[in-house]
Amino acid sequence: MPKSSLTRLFLCATTALVPFSSFSASAQEDENVTFTLDPIIVKANREESTVLDVPANITIIEGDEIKERGITDFGELTRTIPGITAGRQTSSADPFSTFGGINIRGVGGNRVQLQVDGSRVAERIIDGTRDYVDMNFIKQVEVFRGPASVLWGSDALGGVVAFETIDPADILDGRDQGLEGRLAYDSFDNGASMSFSYAQRFSPTVEVLLSFAHDEANEPTLSNAEADGGIYGCPRNLDWGATPCNEFDPTDTSIDRLLAKMVWTPDTRHRFEFTADVLQRETRVQQNYILGPQYSSFTGLPTGEIITSKNRLLDLTRERYAIEHTWTPDAGFVDSVRTMLAYSPYGYERSGTELSQSAAGDNIRTQDYLSYQEEFIELDVQAYSTFMTGQTEHNLIYGFDGDLTSTEYSRRDVETNLTTGVASESRAGGFNFSDSDTRRADLFLQDRIVFGGGRFEITPGLRYATYKITPSPNADYQYVPGLEPRVREDSKLLKSLGAIYRFNDTYSVWAKYGEGFKMPTAQQLYTSLPGTFFDLIPAPNLEPEEVESYEIGLRGEYGSGFFAVNAFQADYSNFIQSFYNIPGTAQYTYRNLSTVDVWGIEAEAAWAFSDVLSATFAASWQKGTQKVSPASDETPHTLPPLTAVISLRQDIPQYDLTLEAVTTLASAITETANEDDYKPAGYGLLDLYASWEIIPNGVLNFGVQNVFDKRYFTANAATYSQSASAAVARSNPIELQTGAGRTFTVSFDMAF
Repeated sequence: MPKSSLTRLFLCATTALVPFSSFSASAQEDENVTFTLDPIIVKANREESTVLDVPANITIIEGDEIKERGITDFGELTRTIPGITAGRQTSSADPFSTFGGINIRGVGGNRVQLQVDGSRVAERIIDGTRDYVDMNFIKQVEVFRGPASVLWGSDALGGVVAFETIDPADILDGRDQGLEGRLAYDSFDNGASMSFSYAQRFSPTVEVLLSFAHDEANEPTLSNAEADGGIYGCPRNLDWGATPCNEFDPTDTSIDRLLAKMVWTPDTRHRFEFTADVLQRETRVQQNYILGPQYSSFTGLPTGEIITSKNRLLDLTRERYAIEHTWTPDAGFVDSVRTMLAYSPYGYERSGTELSQSAAGDNIRTQDYLSYQEEFIELDVQAYSTFMTGQTEHNLIYGFDGDLTSTEYSRRDVETNLTTGVASESRAGGFNFSDSDTRRADLFLQDRIVFGGGRFEITPGLRYATYKITPSPNADYQYVPGLEPRVREDSKLLKSLGAIYRFNDTYSVWAKYGEGFKMPTAQQLYTSLPGTFFDLIPAPNLEPEEVESYEIGLRGEYGSGFFAVNAFQADYSNFIQSFYNIPGTAQYTYRNLSTVDVWGIEAEAAWAFSDVLSATFAASWQKGTQKVSPASDETPHTLPPLTAVISLRQDIPQYDLTLEAVTTLASAITETANEDDYKPAGYGLLDLYASWEIIPNGVLNFGVQNVFDKRYFTANAATYSQSASAAVARSNPIELQTGAGRTFTVSFDMAF
């Protein structure tokens, strides 16, 4: 690690400790406080433990919080987690109001692993989405900041977001039969939801769960976006009925989710879990933004074409069928073995129909079809052993983690002249790339070593990661001489080292070194699309992305609460840049940047003032730089702003009522990757929530977000330029990156 990086990290850490000095002292003065906060359990660390016992920064969002706050998507999930963001996709190419993933410490997309019940979520492609997760039936969400490749594999470069679904025991709650139902509404997108979960214990060894949810929603409403297009202006043909630049196109979304589980525990040594998890989302968009006379994207001049209607459909599916077996031997070196075998097909079908009138007066129908499929077969075998060597305790996790993935992409466009009856077809449009098969086969080992009477912990970890991607171009693939698809194969020995030192039962310090490794995707390697004005060409020689991360932290645990503060530095190499224009050509491709360095401070605290009053605090500050090549100048890396979230929660037992106020404070973004990028101003928001048990086991939840109707831009707006061509202003207005105005959520939960 360079000396300048060490100095920078040290300054971050020492600066972060200042605000907590008075907090710690005042907490020590009151030794008679008996109110306690429940420990928060992290399960996706491959070893169940409390958050404050792991040498990492982990945020937990529990299922009750998801229900109480009416969380339905990635944006709402990350809304009150400082430093973690999720940008809503608003371009005309992807008008379905989905999310491309979750951003952690300045990296997102496929660099952050998403998983549901331990199974990977499909990767995102440029003309697609990674929005495959539904918030119904989620028991807990765990957000791991920083590389977690040693435990979870090559795509955990920036972190992991792990979703855990409910089990039969969560509904039964000690009974032989249980039923829970829920009705919910969200004014942001006029979203209505109904769901139920039924569980039955058929014998002491067999439990079954059946859950179903149906959601419907329309386009989001941005009450504070400006109809004139703000800094971009609004060159849309409003007189022809085009959608104003402050509105999403009319949208109808329908979601169905089925979750079924059976748990069989034949004896104390064996537990089997069988899961079927099926999600289907259908989104229809009436793409009115484009109505009226058309203009060339390159010359800006009228083309003579008039578009009279355009409709789009996205049919997205996620399925997971899994068998999990946990074996707990009566004796021997191995304490337990968990085996998961899962089949997870993902994909979507996208289609569109456009009606227009040509310059010659002919009526034209243009239809486009896109299909993307990604299918996993996963095998994860994890063993756990505990043993002593002298006075030293070892907690050993080791195993195999592998999968086979099949990826298929196809695109077809059909243009029919309705006046003459002549039709033409073109294939391999969009961002066409070669189909491929990918094999990952990794071995991992991590040992948590405890000594010194429990005061010291050292956690070394290793993963031998292997990766092979084999292209299988279909008949539509267009080869580029010298850049033909070829097999890419690589391996990497990844290392991590965590340490905790407990000064006493209250204070501890921790540190961690971690490595990450991310192979290029099939689209990055094999994209090939010759065009009229520019060409997209393959990049088969891309190098894997890598990261080395360093963290240090301080924690204090009290009977009534805790504080935690940490500083980090992540040094990325071979960071892959999209759509690089090769100088002097009309060719665009992917390339490796030399370095991206991100560093920052994160803090969190919680305190129970009494058995009915508690508060939480979280904050994040990040800064980063990037270099295109070793000889190039260092420029900023776009990151979320300094952000703090403070909440105050009050229980009123005599009325079975809970009230909560959440304040979010964000500073302005002053540095971006490009000097002419938009820099959103700072803002402050207040959200209010209430949960009221109006009848036994019947809870009414109500929330008002952005109470004062503040106009602000999300962090994702910093990836937009301050100015735009008329074509961009028409197709992707920056005003659609404003945050939601005042909205409300309401739900009713009933348990039987």
